[in-house]
Amino acid sequence: MTKHDFSESGEARHNRRRNAFWRYLALAFSASILIGFLSGMASGMYASGDLPLWVPLLAGALAIAGITWFSFDYFKRIDELDLMDNLWAHLAGMYGGIITIGGWYLLAELALIRFPTAADTIIALLGFTFLFYGIRKLGLR
Repeated sequence: MTKHDFSESGEARHNRRRNAFWRYLALAFSASILIGFLSGMASGMYASGDLPLWVPLLAGALAIAGITWFSFDYFKRIDELDLMDNLWAHLAGMYGGIITIGGWYLLAELALIRFPTAADTIIALLGFTFLFYGIRKLGLR
């Protein structure tokens, strides 16, 4: 079926696209579970000296390439409203994370609390992004 085949009803096209999207996400989620398992196993093998340095470096490069490809491919598959919701949530999440980590870093420079780690930064950015995406989807903005 081509993009411009109008013999299919709008509801049927919508259902077909929605089902294809959920299959795509299920495949991506399954792949991420498998990759997470393999990377955990490889991490343990590297720590025990069973794997050379080039293996985690190659795995990191492949992970960056895969995440980059998936990001572009994902945004090609979603509709304009979902794209707008995603972009809005990511921008607001970035602002929330930067403000939080910036304030945290200031307090750490004043020796009032510990310095934020890379994991703290990622958790703040993702946490705010998911929070703002939920707010956007619930229509509370």
